[in-house]
Amino acid sequence: MRSNIITLVFTVIFLVLVVLFWMWSAPDVVDTSPVGALNDINPYVTFVIEILVLFGVFVFGTVTVVNLRLQLTDVRAGWPEIILMIIVVAVIAYLAFGVNAMGGAVVLSLGFVAYLYLLQE
Repeated sequence: MRSNIITLVFTVIFLVLVVLFWMWSAPDVVDTSPVGALNDINPYVTFVIEILVLFGVFVFGTVTVVNLRLQLTDVRAGWPEIILMIIVVAVIAYLAFGVNAMGGAVVLSLGFVAYLYLLQE
């Protein structure tokens, strides 16, 4: 139960960061926001941070879903839960940051799933 609470807290923290980056990227506030300062340094830094935050949402969200399913039903989570989390992160990424961030987040998420799958063998 404690691990579910911890992963849920981290998921919420990363979701709040996604919302903050989305709000700070608005055209009327981008010049005075932290995103504007990062864009002045290098425009790709913001893009990479957005993808990594979305990846954090996927990792902690997936761990939360898998642990919660195991705790509630005593059945291990399967591929539908993993696929659903990839779709949820892809939709969030597309709506918040566009197709490029969505592609980066999905590639990292699929890489993480492949890593976990290979770890089982």
